[in-house]
Order: sequence, then structure tokens, then C-alpha cells
Amino acid sequence: MFQLKGNSKKATIIVILAVLTLTAFSALVAPRAKAADLSEAKVVSYSWYVAPATTSEAEYTGDLITVGEVQNIGSNIINSVAVRGEAYNSTGDLVAWSLASFQLSGILPGQKAPFYMDFTPENSNTTDQSWVPDVTNVSITINTVRDTNSTPYSGLITAASSVGSSNPFTVIGIIQNNGGETTGSIATVTTFYDASGTVVALNFTNYLTDSLAPGATIQFSATPTDNTAQLSAKIATYAVLVQSVPLNASPSPSPSASSSPSASTSPTSSPTVTPSGSAQPSGSAEPQPNDSSWLIYAVVGVVALVVVAVAVFVVLKRRK
Repeated sequence: MFQLKGNSKKATIIVILAVLTLTAFSALVAPRAKAADLSEAKVVSYSWYVAPATTSEAEYTGDLITVGEVQNIGSNIINSVAVRGEAYNSTGDLVAWSLASFQLSGILPGQKAPFYMDFTPENSNTTDQSWVPDVTNVSITINTVRDTNSTPYSGLITAASSVGSSNPFTVIGIIQNNGGETTGSIATVTTFYDASGTVVALNFTNYLTDSLAPGATIQFSATPTDNTAQLSAKIATYAVLVQSVPLNASPSPSPSASSSPSASTSPTSSPTVTPSGSAQPSGSAEPQPNDSSWLIYAVVGVVALVVVAVAVFVVLKRRK
């Protein structure tokens, strides 16, 4: 093995330093993936119960189910949100965890959308349901938020709605296309609240129709996903969110909180977080480069080039 001596060794060291410097600067200016801005959404309220035998959503009868509501408190349109849940017993031990997500055509600033979370045995310390009766606290936090540049169609309104039955609690309503475009598939999301405004149940419909022409109407009905007499007895009010997209590419009106369709019956006050729950968003947005970031990159690039040029010059001089 040969050995470097004298000037050759110094020149090699300079070249190595130059390469390392260039690599470090390259890492600094390398583009980063945009982190989700968790501050755009917040958990408004939630509650939990044990999945009954009549459940249509829970994986197993007897699972711990948490239902709640997320609100868009930012200025962008949100199309998907994921929340993380952690269940604790009376001694403060974490006994189970879960994730839930939903994706809609768009949640406008100020709008709310519900979520359904299933704590399955596989995601628990015991891998069974023995911990469920011991749960005294469930914590829900925002996990990810994704924005969209597409404005949801705002021409759909809930023309009328009423409670058709109290056991189970059933909402019967009419959706009307009050806009000027024929819509695509229509779905409704119904959130049920107790007297204090806390979410106690929800209902998702896959679709009501493939399209709806301007001026046309369609009827819908919604009952709690986990239908029980005990659950229906807690419901005092409800809200309906209609989701769809236009079949053509015409631009939709600018988003605004007031344009969101709502049921004729709605909570008299904003829902509040259940006393045993923690509903603050976890984390914050990763700082993004501002408008002057190009100048920083230019300066860094020039410095790196100067370092490399000096190193090459020294090497050539040493050789001479």
C-alpha cells in the first residue's frame, strides 16, 4: 500500500474537505417533502362506547369505538384527515391505540366532518378485549392533514330534514341541486350530537345517486352506524354534510364557511370536548422556505463552488 507524502497529502486533505463541504451544502439545499400542517384542523369533540352486535362498521362486537368530529380551522380546503387515538385505564396505563382517517371531496374552512375509530384487539397490550371495561380515558389527536386545490361543488343544499323515528334515531331529508351544474356521485355524512353538543354517533352513505341535475332533488335517510336504543336516546341534534363533485370542469364558487350545506336542525352551540378527552392537535407544521429562499440557495451554491475552485487551484499548484 502506498503512502501519501508532503504536498500530495496536503492536497488530498484539501480535496476531501472540499468534497465534504459541497456534500454538506447540498444536503442543506436539497428539497424537503412538505410536512402536513396539523394546525389546519382540530378535534372538536368525541365520545366512546362498546360496539354492539348490530354494528356495521366495527371489526368485532365488543370493540371500543370512538366517534368524534374534526373541524377545518385553517384557510385551505382539506380533503383528508387522520387522527390517532390512545386508550388509558384508571392508573394511566396505555392499553390500546388506533388510527382513523377519512377523505372527502373537500372540507371548507370552518366546516366539520366526523370520524369513526375502532380499537381492535390486535392494537392492544393484551391482544384481546379484556382491557375494554377498564378504559377511563381516550385521547384523540390530529395525526396528518392533507390539502386539496379542488373546490368542492357548493350547489347542493339540504332543502329539508326531519326526524322520522326516535328509535332508532332516523333523519329523513331532501337534497337539492341549487347550482347550475350536474353533479357526480352524491354522498351524505350525518353527525349526531347529545344535548351538550358532543358527538355521540355518525352515519356515512356511500352514494345516493350517480348524478343530480340542476334543480333536481333526492331523498336520504340516516341512522347511527352502531344502531342501539341506548345510543339513539342520547341524540338531541344533528348536522348533515353533503359531498359531491361536478361532472364538468367549470370552476366552482370560491370557498367560504357560509356556503357549506347543513341540516335544518343543528347544535345550538359549538360542540365541546368531552371532559375525559384531550383534543388538542399534536405537532405543528414544519417550517417551509419563504419567498427569499432562492437567495439563500444562490449564496450557498456560490460558496460551495468557491471552496471547490480553491481546492483545485491548490492541488494544481502543489503539482507544479
